[in-house]
Amino acid sequence: MVFVGRKNELASLEAQYNSNRFELAIVYGRRRVGKTYLLNHFLAAHEGAYMVGLESGASNNLESLSQAVYRATGMVKTGQLQSTLPAFSTITAALTHLFEYSLNHRVVFIIDEYPYLAESIPSVSSELQVLVDAYKDRSQLMLILCGSSMSFMENQVLGHKSPLYGRRTAQYKIKPFTYIEARQMVPHLSYEDSAIAFGLTGGVAEYLSYFRDGDSLDESIISLFFTPTGRLVDEPSSLLKQELREPRQYNAILSAIAKGASRNNEIATKVDMTTGALNNYLKSLIDLQIIEKIHPVGSTSNKSIYAIKDSMYTFWYRFVEPNQGAIENFNGNLVYTQYVKPMLSHFMGPVFETMAEQYVQARIHCGTVPFLPQEMGHWWGTDSRTRQQVEIDLVALADIQKDPNAGPVRHLLVGECKWKNNPIGLDVLVSLMDKACVLHGEPYYWLFSKRGFGFIEDNERVELIDLPMMYEL
Repeated sequence: MVFVGRKNELASLEAQYNSNRFELAIVYGRRRVGKTYLLNHFLAAHEGAYMVGLESGASNNLESLSQAVYRATGMVKTGQLQSTLPAFSTITAALTHLFEYSLNHRVVFIIDEYPYLAESIPSVSSELQVLVDAYKDRSQLMLILCGSSMSFMENQVLGHKSPLYGRRTAQYKIKPFTYIEARQMVPHLSYEDSAIAFGLTGGVAEYLSYFRDGDSLDESIISLFFTPTGRLVDEPSSLLKQELREPRQYNAILSAIAKGASRNNEIATKVDMTTGALNNYLKSLIDLQIIEKIHPVGSTSNKSIYAIKDSMYTFWYRFVEPNQGAIENFNGNLVYTQYVKPMLSHFMGPVFETMAEQYVQARIHCGTVPFLPQEMGHWWGTDSRTRQQVEIDLVALADIQKDPNAGPVRHLLVGECKWKNNPIGLDVLVSLMDKACVLHGEPYYWLFSKRGFGFIEDNERVELIDLPMMYEL
């Protein structure tokens, strides 16, 4: 598989390696996002070893750790499947051997799925803390702890109550690919189809790798989501079972949000739960990076809503879950052609807004945005002139003070996104200009269109951006 993206993370890991002093890197992110692939790619260029924490007992994990320490210290050849060397007697003994070796050798040691190791041997973080404190000023060890349990890594490894708090020298939160990076995983698809693939997978690397070179987009969607043996036919449900108790209740909550419920009381009504009880479930889903609580950008009001952050979950709960019976009876191709494909454009609306925000971020890095935004996101509220509700797909803003004797001036970038089969007309620009008045600033207007524009605009404050332009940065 071709190595895609992660340039910043890889460069930072290399910089840590080149320091030749003790380094403790914490790498975390949701399952399937590509953490292991990144670390294996990094390790391939350096001396060291890799182990995976096992969802098993202490003795099995100690055996696995021991063999990895033997490989890292040259006592067992890398790639050798079995060793006659016995396991160390304790975790401390194994790690002490590693630290002692690192006094004279630059070595990388990676513990993947660290939460499993810590669950089977609860003292491991405390034992690591003692060794780090004893050896950090002399050691050349680059230790990497990696995990998919977001709450564990943030609270029990990075959190202030963790024994390892303050010892890490870098942390990496590995995120899904942007739409531009995702395209590198599916280069055989058109711009439009690769955008849909990005939406269907949420930019998750492993899911994108399932799209086969010889298959059309429709064939890939049917084989992955709408056949009984499809690799993504029950993926969200399976992940919830791994991460959470009461998966049935979480399934109901996500289904309600995917189908349009966004406020606490709306969701609670849909799932027959009190708003107080619902809050604990929502918090768990936020911790897992599956949903997010958002508010109008630039606003201090409490008009927050809940939205699914991972668009693959939106697709699954909207289209796959309700049709599981038909899919199990091998009628998934009919489900897709009759019910799903006609609704793909509607599904892609919010995905296209995410793409537009990522495009603005890419332009910021290129230095081609008129100002440096301090906030960016979605905006909704009431137009005081008309008492009508207004929504703006994309708002980036910054309060910039150029004159010390005057107050700051609000600079705005407002965007409208249309995933439609027809070119955008001038009426869309006129409407956006009118809606932007409610934000009281100096706006720039960016229109994003799947199929281009039916007009030409010669205005330095207006940009017309079609799908090929978004990919050909």
